[in-house]
Amino acid sequence: MKIEVNLLEGQQLQASFGEHNITSDQSMSAGGKAEHPEPFEYFLASMPLCAAFYMRKFCQQRDISTEGLKVVQHNENVSEDDHYKKKISLEVTLPEGFPKKYNKAIMAAANTCTVKKVIQAMPEFDIAIV
Repeated sequence: MKIEVNLLEGQQLQASFGEHNITSDQSMSAGGKAEHPEPFEYFLASMPLCAAFYMRKFCQQRDISTEGLKVVQHNENVSEDDHYKKKISLEVTLPEGFPKKYNKAIMAAANTCTVKKVIQAMPEFDIAIV
């Protein structure tokens, strides 16, 4: 997938891919207007969004209501020396009446999240001037 980034007004950026555009901004302390999430916030939000997608699909395939299904992510620093080292925890609230026999299976579905798998595989990065 090709993602192209354009610099907008102030500290705003726009990433374009396919038919979609995402606009980011920076906090006021970083010179932005805080009108859009910062890039790192988009990154963090991608994990619970991805897990929730797989959990919803799991429920839909079994005709289980998703009303009340909720995913909350907590992000913690785990090292005082390395502020990049994070612990990401997801809390899942299952719909009322969710069959207990599927508890392990829906958690397995959440764990199939592509975002999580790519992070765990430690992607390689290459930055070049063209």
